[in-house]
Parts: sequence; structure tokens; C-alpha cells
Amino acid sequence: MKEITPLIICGGNGTRLWPISRTHSPKQFQRVGDAASLTFFQAAVERHSGEGFGTPLIVSSAKHGRTLHRQLRQIGRGADVILEPMGRNTGPAVLAAALKLAARDPDQLMLVVPADHVIEGDINTAIKAVQPGAEAGYIVTFGIKPRYAETGFGYITDGGPIIAHPNLREVERFVEKPPTRKARLLVESDIAYWASGISLFKAATIIEEYARYDPETLDHVVQALSAASETAEGLLLDGEAFGQADAEPTEKAVFEQTRRIALCRLDVEWSDVGSWTAMYGISNTDASGNVIQGDVISVESKNCMIRSETRLVTCVGLEDIIVVDTADALLVTKVGHCQSVKQVAEHLKSNERIEAEKHQRTDYEWGSIRQLVARDHMTLCTVTVKPGGTMRLDPAPGREAIVAAGEVLLTNGRTQARLRDGDRQTLCHQTRTTLSNPTDTAVEVLVFTIVLQEAPQDLASSARHAS
Repeated sequence: MKEITPLIICGGNGTRLWPISRTHSPKQFQRVGDAASLTFFQAAVERHSGEGFGTPLIVSSAKHGRTLHRQLRQIGRGADVILEPMGRNTGPAVLAAALKLAARDPDQLMLVVPADHVIEGDINTAIKAVQPGAEAGYIVTFGIKPRYAETGFGYITDGGPIIAHPNLREVERFVEKPPTRKARLLVESDIAYWASGISLFKAATIIEEYARYDPETLDHVVQALSAASETAEGLLLDGEAFGQADAEPTEKAVFEQTRRIALCRLDVEWSDVGSWTAMYGISNTDASGNVIQGDVISVESKNCMIRSETRLVTCVGLEDIIVVDTADALLVTKVGHCQSVKQVAEHLKSNERIEAEKHQRTDYEWGSIRQLVARDHMTLCTVTVKPGGTMRLDPAPGREAIVAAGEVLLTNGRTQARLRDGDRQTLCHQTRTTLSNPTDTAVEVLVFTIVLQEAPQDLASSARHAS
């Protein structure tokens, strides 16, 4: 049988998992558990690798290109990448991927996989079992047996067997995020399944169905792909054409209308991890029912999740509480109230708070950048460069570097200087600067940027990975 191309969809901001999820570093690029765990995105890539699966194709926002490549390098995986100039929901993203694959082979099978779900169990055996149905022209959507009456998920109801394909079922109907009473009735009916967001079909099949049900979006995505430009991070779709595509998920645009839809029932543990309560539910607990991640001391507390990213956190006498501590923000909430965290993120965004957009610290292979001060026309960051690491900075006016600890080799164009503790250097605003650490200990550099006429360039966005 043909190899299946995993299509990893990396959209969404994951505001319900603030403060670890931010606009510039959303949920899919965050670790599932402690510091040793994979990120959601890395886990999705690893899950559908090996025999029967080809090189993954990833669709992500252009602003996350560097992040996804960095995370791919961390797990030693390669991928083809399509970059969106703006988010248009899953429909146009899937369609762009299908068109790219169909140019090589219209019969190429695509497995659409959200990048931010957690799945435990042998899902690949079930996927391969329905491969003949997808090759025959079915759009296979995968359903999860519901464990409770969840109002935040869509449901698929089973319409009975498809005789020619024993592993597939007819789809009776789709139900989008029902109210509590209706969700309870669906669960009790024993024929309803949670919509997992995972689907399998040929590239030609989804293109044909878009031509039937939404030809205008198909035309816009074709134009966006034909006018796309190759970048270092991937194929960047044309913004003008892509922005005109209808911002609908594939489920609404095609699945709910087509007669080629089929259901595969999955027997796996699945969660879209849409809240901190859900994150607590998928994590391993200790004898007191606590989930402890990071530098945490828990005393006389039970059924809590306590996660620390950077410092010691101590909790005494807590019950059913979730504590998430990052370098620049602290969340304390009660289990069962976590869906409302989205309101906090929206409030921060409406007030243009930086905590809604990005983290104070950004990690790279060569080290990290931590923003200490941010004003209208001035920023102060501390840069840590690992032993043997090299940081590259795009040129920007009004920038100086001061070595706080260690020794660094600073290169500006043809000029090179070895700086030590307390040394200060103005950076060239016309050529790229590199900061290299030739020693066997980490070096810390303060980078100060001041511009009188315009806001200073963000240091993290101008930092480059050393080749």
C-alpha cells in the first residue's frame, strides 16, 4: 500500500492554556509535561512516523517557521513546510497541502492531524486498517467513544456499516458543540462519537469535493499556491489570494455536505487538552493526586496541578487547585473553572499586554534571550550563549552589548573583538552581528537597544540560529 503523508496542522493560539501558551509561542509548541517531555507538536510528528508513513507535511503560521524547524531538529526529523501569511481555519490549510501533494501524485493519501492533541494507544493500526477505504475515495473521519457529556466537542453519529469496507461506518450526522442536555443524550445513545479532528483521504478526493461545494475557496487557494514564494522556513503562500479563502474548517466546508464521508471508530485515549483541567487529567499523579512539574514543594495538598517553569514554587494545604508559574506570569485557578482562563488571555490582549503575546524568555539551540525591560523606545535583554554556541543578530540601529559574565567573541562585518566581563561594544547597524562563545562555560551578555524615532526592533525576532 501507498505511504501515508501525515499533515500536521499547527494553527491556533491555545488561549485556554495561558500562561504557557502565547500568541508567539502557542500551545502546540509547549511541552506536554516536565522539562524532559516532548512538545505537543513533536509528539504529533513522532506518533505518525516509521513504517507506512512518509515525510510529514506541516502547515503553520509564517511567524512560527523558526520555532517548528528548531523543534524538528531537536527530535531529528525532517518535514516539508507550508507557511500561512494569516490564519484561515483548517479548510484552506488542508486544501493548500492537498494541492501541493496532488501536483506530484493525485492519489497521495493524507492523514490530517492536529498538532496540539494528546493520544495514547495504537492509533496507527486503525489508520492503516481503513487505508483501502480512503484509496477507494472515502473521506474517513475518526471518532472517539465519549467518556462523558462534553459540550466543547463536536460529535459524529454512527449510521451503520459500510458493507464493502468492514472497518468503516456510515455517518448519520454531525452535531456541533451541543448544550449539556443534548450532549448527555448523545452519549447515552451509544452511537455518538467525539470528533477527533483526524481524517484520512486522497489529495484528489478533497480537491474534488472543494470544487463541488466551495469552488471559490479552491480558486483562491490555487492562486495562493501558484504565487507562493520559497523561504528558508518553507513555502510561503501568497497573502492577497489566501486572505480571500473562506475561513471555515474542512468539517463545515466539506465533511458535513459530502456523500463520501465515512466514520472510523477509534479505541484510544484522546484529549484535545483544551484547558488546564484537561491537562491535569492526562498527567500522572502522585499518591495525593497531585501533578508536580518543575521545582515544586507540596505540603498537605491534594488533587492539585502545580507547574513551575523557572523557580521554586511551594504550596501548602491546597485542594483542587491549579498553579502555573512562568518567568513573567502566574496563574492560580480552581479545577473546573479553567475554561475561563481564555477570558484572562483576551483581557491581556485587549489591553495590549506583552504577556498575551510572548514569553519573557525565548530558548534556542545556542542559548536564550530574556527580556528584562521594554519601553516605547528602549529594550534591555540578557542573552545567554551556551559553550560553543553562536548567536546571530540582524542589524538594527541603537544597539549595544555589555558582557555581564564570561567571554564572548563579537563579530560585526569584518571587525572582530574578544570581550570579557564588563566590556562594552556598540553593534553595527548595517551588518549582521554574531556573538560566539569559545569557552566551556555559558556567557551572559546584556543587550541594550534605544531608538529615538521609532520603536526598537524586538531582539528575539532578530536573533538567528547559528549554522
